[in-house]
Amino acid sequence: MKQMSSDSPDAWNLMDPKVQQCPYDFYRATREQAPVYRMPQNGFYLVTSFDLCREVIRQPELFASGVSPMALREGAVPQDIIDIYVNQGWIPLASCSTSDPPQHTRVRAFLEPLFTARRVREITPLIDRTVSNLLDGLAGRSDIEFVHEFSHPLPMIVIAELIGVPHTDLTRFKAWSDAIVEPFSMMVSHERELECARLVVEMQQYFAALLEERRRAPRDDLLTQLVKAADDPELRFNLQEQLTIITIDLLASGNETTTAAISSGLLLLMRDPQALAAVRSDRELLHNLAEEILRLESPAQGMFRRVMRDTVLGGVALRKDEILSLRFGAANRDESQFPEAERINLRRHQPGKHLALGIGRHHCIGAQLARQELISAFGGLLDQYKSFTATPGHAPPSYTPSFFGRNIRELYVTVQPA
Repeated sequence: MKQMSSDSPDAWNLMDPKVQQCPYDFYRATREQAPVYRMPQNGFYLVTSFDLCREVIRQPELFASGVSPMALREGAVPQDIIDIYVNQGWIPLASCSTSDPPQHTRVRAFLEPLFTARRVREITPLIDRTVSNLLDGLAGRSDIEFVHEFSHPLPMIVIAELIGVPHTDLTRFKAWSDAIVEPFSMMVSHERELECARLVVEMQQYFAALLEERRRAPRDDLLTQLVKAADDPELRFNLQEQLTIITIDLLASGNETTTAAISSGLLLLMRDPQALAAVRSDRELLHNLAEEILRLESPAQGMFRRVMRDTVLGGVALRKDEILSLRFGAANRDESQFPEAERINLRRHQPGKHLALGIGRHHCIGAQLARQELISAFGGLLDQYKSFTATPGHAPPSYTPSFFGRNIRELYVTVQPA
């Protein structure tokens, strides 16, 4: 992989899994030479500077969010995938983060009150208890596989508790959540995409039954609130909309990106002993650590926008219907906004300035929840362990190939109790 930022961006292909393992040299080259860069492989425009990403986000009428990655490939969504949903379940609708008004407005009106700062404060004891229980389960062991044993179950257990589903189904939830997310990576085979569609339908049937159960016997959970929203005159969600909200907006969005951030965060600290020592000695820095993790290893590396009329961005003429990919992973390392952008700075001015959780209309609804899960996770880890080192005998951590996300597959860690 090229290491010099002076190389042309054309020396890389962001659709190459090898480049996706560490895309930051490529991002640096595009920021310096072509911050609105047309990918020769597929014609998308990558927007890689902080200011230009922010300019696009602040003009939602000019740059629309309603773009499905699955429909961008040649030939759009294959008919056999559509048939699975039509014949066995429901075609998934656009999520809150990938839709525009009026659909976006209705869904956000339901979701936003569920994850306010006040509500997250109320949820924090649940998060802390989940962290403690997971660490208790690892007690007495010196070697752990961090992703599957800690960073994945933590947000999954929390969101499952809030939705109102049993923890005994967590293994199924993981398979279902992966099935939702993987096709959006734009890197899966057709065979895997068919398997994912069948898994999503299985999940839809599971939650359709639970929604009917809550209609008969309400509880204090999100499923019951969603049932009530179907009768709300301003919302009136039908079953297809309810299932999209549960499966994509709550289950998948409520755990996949947080898992990625927790995993990447520990790896960053393992590679930066000074930052680890600083946050260990001053727990108030946990808040800034969470922001630096999100900035440096943005779990959602990019989001799509569609150009709604001919315009110019960063000196580049864009035609109506052309597709932009806002590369948050690049913008959040823009030196013009973040001095010493490639390293953790726990004293950074305006630590939450990054774009990892969006801004404006599409600011992440679960942002406060994600931040608290990061703070609670690393607070618990620092209480439990004195050191974290790579376990000998394992290959360096690798990332699941994805044009969209940044998820460490496995992270083998040797820990020393505090």
